[in-house]
Amino acid sequence: MITFVSVKRESNMKKYLFLLFSLPLLTACHESLEDKAEREADEFTKKNCPIAVSENIVNDSMKYEKETRTIHYFYTISGKADTTAINKQQAKEELIKGVKDAMTIRTYKEHGFNFAYTYFSAKNKGQILIDVKVTPKDYNGK
Repeated sequence: MITFVSVKRESNMKKYLFLLFSLPLLTACHESLEDKAEREADEFTKKNCPIAVSENIVNDSMKYEKETRTIHYFYTISGKADTTAINKQQAKEELIKGVKDAMTIRTYKEHGFNFAYTYFSAKNKGQILIDVKVTPKDYNGK
C-alpha cells in the first residue's frame, strides 16, 4: 500500500538525485577566464585568419599562452612596410596605447593578462621585425 508519506519521500528522493546528477553538468558549463581566452583565440584564428588589417599587414593568428597569461597576436608585414628600419620604440608605444584604448579586451585587462604582438617579414620568412609584450604595468600606467 502506498501512503502519502512514501510518495512524499520518493518525490524528495527524485529531487535530490536530480540535483546530485545535474550539479557536475552545471559546474562543467562554467569556463575559467583562461579557458575562455584559449577558446576565443582558437575560434578567432579558425574563423578569421588570415585577415588583412591594413594594406601591408595581415593578422595570421591569435594564440593564448597559459603559462604567461598572454594573448599573443601574430602578423605578417609586406610591401614597403617590410623593413628592419621600423622604429621599435614607437611601435611599442602605439601598441600600448591600442591596448589601453581597446574595450573588447577589457575583461582580460581587468584580470591582469599580458598581450604580445609579433610581426614577421613577408619577404624574409621567419624574420621577426617587431616583437612587443604589453603588460599590466604598461597599460595601467598613466
